[in-house]
Amino acid sequence: MRAIIDIFLAIIFSTLLGSGSLYVFNAKVKKEAFIKIQKGLPSLEKYTKKLTTK
Repeated sequence: MRAIIDIFLAIIFSTLLGSGSLYVFNAKVKKEAFIKIQKGLPSLEKYTKKLTTK
C-alpha cells in the first residue's frame, strides 16, 4: 500500500513540476517573440516567398 501511495505522489509531483516548467518556458518564448517583433522582423510573406522559390 505504501508503494502505491509513493507512486501516486511521484506522479502528482512530476506533473505539477512539468506544467510549471512549461509555463516558464512559454513565458520566455513569448517575451523573446515580443522583443523580436519590437525590433522589426521582415514580414511573413517575404519569408514564405523565400522558402517557396528555392
